Amino acid sequence: MIHVAKRYGILALFLVLTLFIRTAQSQDLSDAIKLTRSEQFNAADKLFSTILAGNPSDGDVFFYYGDNYLKRYFADTLNTSLQDMTAEAKAMFTKGVQKEPTNPINYAGLAEVALLANNITEAQQYLDKAYSLLPTRKNKIVMTPEKHARSLVKMADAFVMAKAKDTARIFTYLREAEKMNPQDIDIYLVRGDANIYLLNNGSNAISNYNIVQSLNPNSSMANLRIGQLWMRAKQYQMALDYYEQGVKIDSTFAPAYRELGFLLYKAGRYEEAKKMFRKFLELSAGNIPARLQFINTLMELQDYPEAIIEINEVLAMDTTIIDLYRARAYALYENEEYETGLKAIENFLERTPGDKIRRSDILYHGRLLSKNEKDSMAAIVLYNAWELDTSKIDILSEVAMSYIKYKDYDNTIRIYTLKDSISNANVLDIYNWAKAYYNIQDYTNAAVMFERFSVEQPTYVAGFTWWARTLFNLDPESDEGLAKPVYEQILEITLEDTVKYHKQRLEAYYYMAYYYYHQYVLNKKDKDLARESMKYNKDVLAIDPENEKAKQMVEALKRVIK
Repeated sequence: MIHVAKRYGILALFLVLTLFIRTAQSQDLSDAIKLTRSEQFNAADKLFSTILAGNPSDGDVFFYYGDNYLKRYFADTLNTSLQDMTAEAKAMFTKGVQKEPTNPINYAGLAEVALLANNITEAQQYLDKAYSLLPTRKNKIVMTPEKHARSLVKMADAFVMAKAKDTARIFTYLREAEKMNPQDIDIYLVRGDANIYLLNNGSNAISNYNIVQSLNPNSSMANLRIGQLWMRAKQYQMALDYYEQGVKIDSTFAPAYRELGFLLYKAGRYEEAKKMFRKFLELSAGNIPARLQFINTLMELQDYPEAIIEINEVLAMDTTIIDLYRARAYALYENEEYETGLKAIENFLERTPGDKIRRSDILYHGRLLSKNEKDSMAAIVLYNAWELDTSKIDILSEVAMSYIKYKDYDNTIRIYTLKDSISNANVLDIYNWAKAYYNIQDYTNAAVMFERFSVEQPTYVAGFTWWARTLFNLDPESDEGLAKPVYEQILEITLEDTVKYHKQRLEAYYYMAYYYYHQYVLNKKDKDLARESMKYNKDVLAIDPENEKAKQMVEALKRVIK
């Protein structure tokens, strides 16, 4: 009897110990998932590694470990490589399948990776496999309702995270999950996300987030999502209330501090905003990925001086992060540190493989060359940037301006002609295009372009002035009076502010005086022409009393007009 008692006592102790270990492991996994959701990715990474060391066959751990990589990418798409993160995630999901082939959740993870690569066929195969591992009346698979529902939620979330708009499938999976476990708050979070991010339906999204709050009043994620919805609706006070409630519920929930930073910055409360961002960094353990995200935030907020400081500090710790050299060059350009910026972008381009160089890199290089008065090179580089994405038609305006700056007017005209053939040139293009024709003394085309500009800008005095001068060059003796109607328009549109436009009015008066004088010389019988010339000469002398040519015409006309 004693031996039996001992045997049962040992067995009971073993069962208690096993239950304790499983509970501890489950708690550890929950803690790791919480770290991921709070965007504390490095801390989550370490905890996942520790959990796997103690339990290397749990498919769920591999899934959430892989998901940590994907969430790291989504948290900072500017500085994080999609290719690298999906490769790491796929490796984890694949190991999860190998270690626990009957667990459907890692197939959901593999489907998300495939969807992110736009490989719909492969994603479908993984989802079909995941679905085949769920319990049905036929297959007799045993699975808790909680795990069943969780697998379906992750299958739906794969589409949402990849922005794949198969909403029929998303909502089907979520309805099935709701039947299995209506208390699972992730069902409603994913359904809300699908409504706002795929369907732009804020009303349905907030309804689902409210269900999350009713099921779990302490959900920081629900408060975050509702706050983000109010931000989209520009209801900033409402957003602020939800963000603040989120950090009140969980003071370690990093994303809420980041969103508070954005909101406070919008409100012009810059120091408070930076304080929130610093708190976000602190919660992210000050690791480099978090600092990269902070730099990205500073760039989005256009706080370029602070961004440059942060970039330099991170580069002092790690010189291998290529994207930081890119961000530094961009920030220096935006901060008008053009000489240093040019060195930075050229340093970046030298150390970056060709397949990693973006169109925006070439564009910034061209702009920095232009700002450093290297416009012959800038024009070529900017044109190369446009060729990489010919839908960005306004880059051609920058190309043309670089040609203008070093007085290559033939190429200026070529570029404006190209832009106009693709999409009508804007008014500033037309103005500069006309001046390029003027500068090469092609007055016929210049006149056409200045007229086109003045039709679109009927009150812009400089446009009419250049148009009139162009017409004068086509008729330098004023035999035909080509410029006369335009100078008359100048006098009309400058009436409201004769002081501001006194130079343009003087030019117009002088032309009119000379035109009528010249016409009188050609036809001396018409003394009305002489009287008109006298009137305009007096207008000239009223503005410029020492104008010798006007004085000479007046003296000559006095002998004619009694």
